[in-house]
Amino acid sequence: MSEPDTFGARLRAARTRANLSQDELARRVKSSKGYISELETDPNIRPSADLVLKLATETGTTVEHLLRGDSPEPGEDRAFFRSYEGADPEVKAKLKAILAVLKGEGTK
Repeated sequence: MSEPDTFGARLRAARTRANLSQDELARRVKSSKGYISELETDPNIRPSADLVLKLATETGTTVEHLLRGDSPEPGEDRAFFRSYEGADPEVKAKLKAILAVLKGEGTK
């Protein structure tokens, strides 16, 4: 089966794979069911980058897949870095310290 060729069709397919209704997806991304419906059907609508990121996260796919049709599976590294970017400074500091230890930089 080939991948859909528009943003809206890819969004609908990702939402369906995630077993989400338009209502549920709208609630999760703080939008409206009507706007989600428009995104899935109107090729001229251009959502914000922030909304595309939220849609990708909530549907378990990637921004690249929604926008360009790249592989819908988020890579482990990409998913880790997305999680890291959203972490608070204390968690980031702990992760950096763990990495330093693993690389042998924290021991002498």
